[in-house]
Amino acid sequence: MDMSLTWRDMGVSSIAKALSIVEYVGSKGRCNLAEITAHTGLPRSTLLRVIAALVEFGFLRRTDRGEYGIALKLWRIGCTALDYANLHETIIPTLRHLVETTSETALYAVYDGGRAVYVEKVEGLHPIRAYATVGGHSPAYATASGKCLLAWRPEDEIAQVGAAAVRFTETTHLGLKATLLNAAEVRRNGFAVNRGEWREGVWGIAAPVFGRDRQPLAAIGVTGPRARVEPQVERFSQIVRAAASELSMQHGCVSPAAPSRDDDARKPTKSKEANARSRMKSSVNSRRRFVR
Repeated sequence: MDMSLTWRDMGVSSIAKALSIVEYVGSKGRCNLAEITAHTGLPRSTLLRVIAALVEFGFLRRTDRGEYGIALKLWRIGCTALDYANLHETIIPTLRHLVETTSETALYAVYDGGRAVYVEKVEGLHPIRAYATVGGHSPAYATASGKCLLAWRPEDEIAQVGAAAVRFTETTHLGLKATLLNAAEVRRNGFAVNRGEWREGVWGIAAPVFGRDRQPLAAIGVTGPRARVEPQVERFSQIVRAAASELSMQHGCVSPAAPSRDDDARKPTKSKEANARSRMKSSVNSRRRFVR
């Protein structure tokens, strides 16, 4: 598709409509065509044409369930407009404190379609340390930061991520049931532990950073070799939770302790679980890798 011709042909009015769609989808997280139609009031043919262009150019993504969400490309663009002075004033000092108190690499991550995307990091003090890059991503079901971000997502999304999980190490938890149980454990404990589930011998501990709506905005944590992290799980988890609580308050969360959720009410019934497995059967056969 010729981008210049497409947008020129669409005209300024259609570009305004496209931006309105992007803003709406971004505010909802995910939504279907009917919801976008109701919000915009656009004719179906026009709406489909604009959405197709947004997907083609990488601003929106279409899920396996036919819903639309914001694509990672917008996050990358947003990074260029990010006020790094404010970022350093809030996140970087907290990451540095984690490094000072644990000596391990500290990370700050956000969620994107089944992945944890690393927004900031401060390197650990040891010569041998865990490797991570700003802008890099990891599977949400196999890392501490990812588990924190995934745990408060809608249950069907958690199930979908779990059903499409692939094995990276012997300790990687696979399958719908295991992912749902892990998510419930994270919500109960208020933090997550990665026991070498993504990279052999690399452990991590993270806690969610909540916003004003008591939903996770991000996750903050530390990562390092198993030999150093495993004996310190209890101490590191307390340090990481305290750091996450501090950031949550700065983001307007009145009660930063990990909000509980009625897991029994949200636990899938046998019928629901069977249906979820059935829906995901074909996608499991062609499992999508979240980490490239």
